Amino acid sequence: GEQVSIQNVTDDWGLLVVAGPRARDLLAQCSDADFSNDGFRWFTGQEITVAGITLRALRVNYVGELGWELHAPIAQLKTLYDALWQAGKAYGVANFGLYAVNSLRIEKAYRGWGAELTNEVTLLDADMERFIRFDKKQDFNGRAATLAQRDAGRSIQLVYFTVAATDSDVRGGEPIYHGERCIGVTTSGGYGHRTAQSLGFGYVELASSLPGTAFEVEILGARYPATVLA
Repeated sequence: GEQVSIQNVTDDWGLLVVAGPRARDLLAQCSDADFSNDGFRWFTGQEITVAGITLRALRVNYVGELGWELHAPIAQLKTLYDALWQAGKAYGVANFGLYAVNSLRIEKAYRGWGAELTNEVTLLDADMERFIRFDKKQDFNGRAATLAQRDAGRSIQLVYFTVAATDSDVRGGEPIYHGERCIGVTTSGGYGHRTAQSLGFGYVELASSLPGTAFEVEILGARYPATVLA
């Protein structure tokens, strides 16, 4: 008996990401909201006003640094951007692109949807058990199946590794070898400019998932040594 209407608002909203060690200072110049750790906790969202624009702010971002996602009406996005840019000049504000985002998230070991996280694996396979609350009083979809998998054992595990690549990095889909036997496949990777290392993710057999394990990754027809990171 419920009355439901569905409206596609995809084109009505836009997104700006403000990230970096001075993100809190920058946003405080444009808003009266409390951006402190106590006032705006990680992984939470609030409806606030920034530069006179009411928007949805989420304290989360994909680069592994202090920051917020600002979901605002698309018609006001340029006004919001201009205000943030002016306020950010004092803090060395700069634009950054998706290749920079990928490099930073790889250095932070953030998984990617559609790469590390797919409907073919579970959170246990993806080494994300810390985000599951098995002690919740309420049941949740997949709880029984995930518990059964945890108790019965698994065959694959996501690993994070450094690879001694030269002029190319892991992109995803490259085979992982131990000797002449293929033990897994990469999911994504990139160059970490701060760590000066070529980094990657991949799913391998459990026996090859412990930190310090050595194997080889084939990139563009050549094999390069790799080591699992903690």
